[in-house]
Amino acid sequence: MAGIDRFACITVAVRDQNEALVWFTEKLGFVKRVDRRDPEIRFLTVSPQKQPDLQVILASWFPDHVGKNATAVLHTDNCRKTYEELMRRGVEFTKSPQPKPYGLQAVFKDLHGNHYALVEPGYTP
Repeated sequence: MAGIDRFACITVAVRDQNEALVWFTEKLGFVKRVDRRDPEIRFLTVSPQKQPDLQVILASWFPDHVGKNATAVLHTDNCRKTYEELMRRGVEFTKSPQPKPYGLQAVFKDLHGNHYALVEPGYTP
């Protein structure tokens, strides 16, 4: 039976693609995957180093959606260590690591105010 196999991309609305590219690569350590331009649009994607098959589209063509993305969930093997490293890089956290039923979670914002849950799945205190 034919069906959907997996997600390929998610979109994050940004004001400035260059500024967003710097933030995602320098603050989060993501890698630029695609950067294609034509006269009407620049298609720019980034993703975590270990996950090239899911790309984040940094889209400047949705100005009314900037800062309004639903919370994205990112997994990590060590929430506290990643939290500390991202804090050193200047990432703004709204919640420090806290135990949840699904693991240890911290929440941060990107440069446009979108929220991201940083989760260490299976964490037990």
